[in-house]
Amino acid sequence: MQRPGFRKQFFAWALKKTDSINNRIYSRYKHELFRYLQGTVVEVGPGTGINLSYLSGIREWIGIEPNAAFHSRIHELAMQKGIRARIVNSSAEEIPIVDNSADAVISTLVLCSVADPAKVVLEMKRILKPGGKAIFIEHVAAPRHTVLRAAQNIFNLLNQLIADGCHCNRETWNVIEGAGFAQVSLKNYRVKEMFKFHEPHIVGFAVK
Repeated sequence: MQRPGFRKQFFAWALKKTDSINNRIYSRYKHELFRYLQGTVVEVGPGTGINLSYLSGIREWIGIEPNAAFHSRIHELAMQKGIRARIVNSSAEEIPIVDNSADAVISTLVLCSVADPAKVVLEMKRILKPGGKAIFIEHVAAPRHTVLRAAQNIFNLLNQLIADGCHCNRETWNVIEGAGFAQVSLKNYRVKEMFKFHEPHIVGFAVK
């Protein structure tokens, strides 16, 4: 495997430094959403592997992570947790996993930075078993015609440059609701601990 470039290595190092902050902000949502997961769980963009600490009782975990700078850390955490883990070096737009094979798919703070979020969500749905659950924790655009939304639109280009392609003004809920799931349950939150442009969030799940 080709050694990741400096930019990817730097992003992996910087993201690891924020793990403690991430846990403080999102742990209550993750405990609620992940606690009943079983079987085969696929995670899109697991990054540092931070979500592994919230998973127990699952049979297999598969991480779709194109940044190889994260891989050794993920393997280390999975071993510590006793989780059978496999990492796939692939983009989330084309997940190399067969249809109807996952019991759950996780996406946390990922759809903001992928190239084609609609395609990623459709891939998540494709690999889920019927009745399987896609779980989302994502920062999103503020409501239209608000001061915060206008500020997000202005700041977005700089945000992409400094945050590895992250968009702070995506209406991600529309992508999820338009993907054809049998059920969608999303709640809106303002996460005050986040940078102002990243405060609006959606948290919830969709069932195939």
